[in-house]
Amino acid sequence: MAFQFKKESVVFRTENAQVNGLRIVIEGELTIYDALELKGSFDEILKNKNSILEIDLSKITKIDTSCLQILLALKMEARKKEFTIRLINHSHAVLKLIDLYGLTGFLRDKIKLQKEDLKEFSFQYGMGKD
Repeated sequence: MAFQFKKESVVFRTENAQVNGLRIVIEGELTIYDALELKGSFDEILKNKNSILEIDLSKITKIDTSCLQILLALKMEARKKEFTIRLINHSHAVLKLIDLYGLTGFLRDKIKLQKEDLKEFSFQYGMGKD
């Protein structure tokens, strides 16, 4: 296993209430060799009744398209089941793939960039009206 999965139960504040949720930190490399295990980890988490799932991507050192597809499928599944998945603290490796495939508009997550990264990423594609 080239990655680690750390889970923490948290209470999120929404506009109207406090909601139980789960925060996950993924650490390490996510490649095609890890895709099946990553999907299995998310499948187990989705069985629980958390209204909000927050996934911290800050410690991902390497990611390929196969694992990005799993994150995209997870977001799509969340939309169907009407629960919230937030991808937060995107690492440089994750930002490169999001920018390459123009997925900013699809993901609709807040992306925080460091000043040194502003020139590298465009994040224009996919930001038009749906």
